[in-house]
Amino acid sequence: MAGPKEGAPRGRRAPLAWTLVAVLAALVAALAWLAFHRPPFGRGDVAVHVLDPARVVVLRTPGGHLDVSTLVKVEEFGWRSSRTCLWRDCGWLLGQRVGTIKVPVHYTYRIPLADNWTLRPSGDGYVLSVPAPQPLLPPAIDLEKAQFRSETGGLLAPGSAANQALLLKHLGPELARRAERVDYLQMQAPAAEKTIREFAQQWMREQIQPPAAAVRIEVRMGDGG
Repeated sequence: MAGPKEGAPRGRRAPLAWTLVAVLAALVAALAWLAFHRPPFGRGDVAVHVLDPARVVVLRTPGGHLDVSTLVKVEEFGWRSSRTCLWRDCGWLLGQRVGTIKVPVHYTYRIPLADNWTLRPSGDGYVLSVPAPQPLLPPAIDLEKAQFRSETGGLLAPGSAANQALLLKHLGPELARRAERVDYLQMQAPAAEKTIREFAQQWMREQIQPPAAAVRIEVRMGDGG
């Protein structure tokens, strides 16, 4: 009767031991699988999402206009006043005066700010379409640095004061025409693009939570807005 009682505890411990062995074996197998597919030591590489490139971003703007560039150019303009006879120009004989001005001119270009700007995904960045910059008229002139010159001819040249007054009167419209010349617009374009790009990047950082890092923005001027 004593023999069977002594063997009973060993019988109960056997299933527990086999369970522990099975768990350890499974753990070893799992570690071996992980070691094979993902070494325990090495380099980890993960993508850092600065901004979702597939999302259209709509930015609010303060409205009004954005000055995007200022082109400073020394301009020269002249005005001729002369005497007439029998409805013809007789300045060469009766008298004429040619007044000229040489002055630094500040051509400022701006774009209107719509209520919203839409940045559309393109590759690893965005495309922003805005209206073409337009000159602020009339252009500003630095009269303190202006150089006037007057040349006369003929018997009795018209007065200098009247000639200079007409010169300045017609200077504004002439500079306004020059401000819209294609070559002037081309000269200011790189600075305008840079200003618009920096403005858009700043507003993206302020309006996106968490703040977005700088992203590539391609500015297309004269392509809507």
